[in-house]
Amino acid sequence: MNILSGRIFPVVATISFFTAGVTTAQDFFRDFGSSRSSGGIGRLGPGAEVFIGNNPNGITPVTDADLVQDEKNYNIRIGALDLTLAAGVGFEFNDNITLSENNRISDVIFRPQFDIEGAIRFSEKSRLRLGVGLSYAKYFNETRFDSDSLLISPNSAVTWTAEAGAFKFTVRERLGYQEDPFDLPVLGNVARYQRWENQAGIQVDWDANQYTKISVGYDRYDLWTTDDTFSSLDRGINTVFLRPSYQISPRFTLGVNGSLSMFEFSDNTRADGYALLIGPFARWQVSDFTDVYAEVGYQQTSFDGATLFTTFNQLTGLQNGVGLDNEDGSSFYAKLEIVNRPTEFLRQRLSFSKTAELGFQSNFYDLYHVEYTLDWAFRENTTIRPTVFYEYYKTSGPQSEEAHRFGAAVGLYHVFSDNFTAGLDYRFLVRDSNLPGADYYQNLGMVSLYYKF
Repeated sequence: MNILSGRIFPVVATISFFTAGVTTAQDFFRDFGSSRSSGGIGRLGPGAEVFIGNNPNGITPVTDADLVQDEKNYNIRIGALDLTLAAGVGFEFNDNITLSENNRISDVIFRPQFDIEGAIRFSEKSRLRLGVGLSYAKYFNETRFDSDSLLISPNSAVTWTAEAGAFKFTVRERLGYQEDPFDLPVLGNVARYQRWENQAGIQVDWDANQYTKISVGYDRYDLWTTDDTFSSLDRGINTVFLRPSYQISPRFTLGVNGSLSMFEFSDNTRADGYALLIGPFARWQVSDFTDVYAEVGYQQTSFDGATLFTTFNQLTGLQNGVGLDNEDGSSFYAKLEIVNRPTEFLRQRLSFSKTAELGFQSNFYDLYHVEYTLDWAFRENTTIRPTVFYEYYKTSGPQSEEAHRFGAAVGLYHVFSDNFTAGLDYRFLVRDSNLPGADYYQNLGMVSLYYKF
């Protein structure tokens, strides 16, 4: 079935004129194999981000501006500990919970959510921040898909930052448990992708002089799945990175980003290897209203052997046989992000990215992603947030898959008081693949309430 033919594809082509946007400062190159670059609209939630300064996805990097904002947002103080507690509920209707072309299943899903954010200030130069997002999925009819345990937001994190002279040290620990298959574009015909993820690391930022800054660090990423279907994805990744930059003018910074990731799979049918990325980047404050980030470089992905995987008939779900992928990757990577704030009531993000990701039934896949997001407070206490994205990927190996994914979402949020907000969300998602039985489309709607204590 060619879902993107006919009326759908001209819409995608028109949207691509806008270029596009993802989450701000998304360093997916450091997290090779755990990229968040795909499908920026993600799973719809109870709309916690309507509250200024309350990020439902966890902790963002600590800056001096954050400390000023924190005083306004934390609502509980216990000694040196400042806390924000919030809870929400969402009722989701999903007409294709298994992302399937055939045998589509619809259901209503109840999604409670609880968020904690906190900070401990040991001194003016040392602070600890934490963020935990907990949720659950309860299916009204298809109870077999209920969450196995509490879902933990992938950005739930503990971050400690300390300064000593010209050096800033950041130690971070991020643990998450998720089941939604949306983030992995190559997955289909599945309702749950159950996995634990953990990322721990250290980063040192050195202000060498007024204009030069050097960042260096190490990250360890681990993925553990809880379903035998995905056990071959279990892996550990060690990454070291170096990022020197020079401020040419108050509005323009130029630098180089380099990283080396060594990955090792638990399953002996998967080939281990490494990924090297190196290239220049630039930050440009075009005006008081517009910021641009651009990065482009070389990416090499090498494997120390061949990956053995099982092939399935997407239509019947039966095993076809086995395949062998011994392909290495060598190409460019790129990222462009434009953030524009023409008024205090309007914000828009536009971005494009291209990178290689570790594959599921292949060594890797090349992923191109373009996205546009608008936040518009069109009236007092009411915000509308439309988002569109388009992506294309191609997997490695002899039975290569090529697919297009298009997504569009719109959210409407109204803040009734400083503590209480309500949201309406809708998302449409469609995939067009060259493999039989791998196409799908999905409509998802959600009504949500969120309360900040």
